[in-house]
Amino acid sequence: MQLGHIPGITPQQERQARLNARLSAAQLEDHRLAYHVYSSYHAAAQHADQAHLLDEHYRCHPQIADVVNGFCYAGQLRVLTDVRRQVPALDPIGMSVPAPVLGWVDVPYGESARGQGGISWTNSAEAARVRQVVEELLARLPADATVGVVTPFKAHRDALAKVLRDERVRVGTVHSFQGGQRDVMVLSPVATTNTPPETTHWVASQVNLWNVAVTRARSQLITVGSLAFWRGQVGLPARLAERSSVLGGVDDGSGPAPSTDAEPTPLKEELADRLQEYLGTRGITDLERTAMVGGHAVDLLFTVDGENTAVLIDTGRRDGEDPARHLRLTHARGDLLTGLPSGGKGAKSCAVGRVIRVPAWLIFAGDDVLEPLFRWIK
Repeated sequence: MQLGHIPGITPQQERQARLNARLSAAQLEDHRLAYHVYSSYHAAAQHADQAHLLDEHYRCHPQIADVVNGFCYAGQLRVLTDVRRQVPALDPIGMSVPAPVLGWVDVPYGESARGQGGISWTNSAEAARVRQVVEELLARLPADATVGVVTPFKAHRDALAKVLRDERVRVGTVHSFQGGQRDVMVLSPVATTNTPPETTHWVASQVNLWNVAVTRARSQLITVGSLAFWRGQVGLPARLAERSSVLGGVDDGSGPAPSTDAEPTPLKEELADRLQEYLGTRGITDLERTAMVGGHAVDLLFTVDGENTAVLIDTGRRDGEDPARHLRLTHARGDLLTGLPSGGKGAKSCAVGRVIRVPAWLIFAGDDVLEPLFRWIK
């Protein structure tokens, strides 16, 4: 789901090289070696038995990865990002504490316009707002934090580059950022109510482009654009707009929408019910179900003696998954939670000090079998 490669030669140049090498067009096509059409990935996939999905994700904050996980990868990504190593999210417009990982700076008055020579598109109001956002980020982020500004349009990239000259900031189109990453990314989508429908449709329908644009950010993604306009579109940009919180302003009450990619299954619900009932017999009556800790979902969260305990219910490996890999990833998830602050109806604001993995069979086996896991509860 990445962007296709951009060939550095024309079809005519490739034809001449092919003739010089005495190769036929059919040979290149059969092996997916026509460079102006195919990447080396296509050539490899043509001769492989199957493609292997790189499903362990370590770059983005879970809330950022969640935007694309369900839409692009059917929820197959295992997000194992250690948010304890990331810079904290900031609100560059207001004073929101904590600041949202997915933030949106609304520019409802902006208009798109053709770039120099009538090529591509730009939005001067967005560019001015992006400049303000970036300047505030640079003033408040740690000195070693990195910032990127990305846009789908080359003309807008050029306009942004003229007003953002700080060497700590990288400005580019989505294609130029493929393979790259920054602590904080600022996304300027340009299109708005006066943009021709065919242009808006093209931009909104570029799933790979939006996938790459969203996932360049490690700790925070701030979008600068017309919130109402993009919430009215379809696909990934609409999903991003729905998941984002308004910065420095008043939301219209329609968002952000909660994540639906990690909703518990009926089996998880039944197991959580049984475990909650058991914990109730041990005096744990105030707990949170399907809680979020640092963007990672935990099944149960409760507080004992000023320390939060996160519970992960293990329903077993996925179909066809290696059992050892499943166990490794489950323990890796637990390791990411220790020390993270949390809060909610079933947990105090203290950090997570204990993570317990509970295999499903233990819950079904009954209280006597569960007792050794929770004997520390007085």
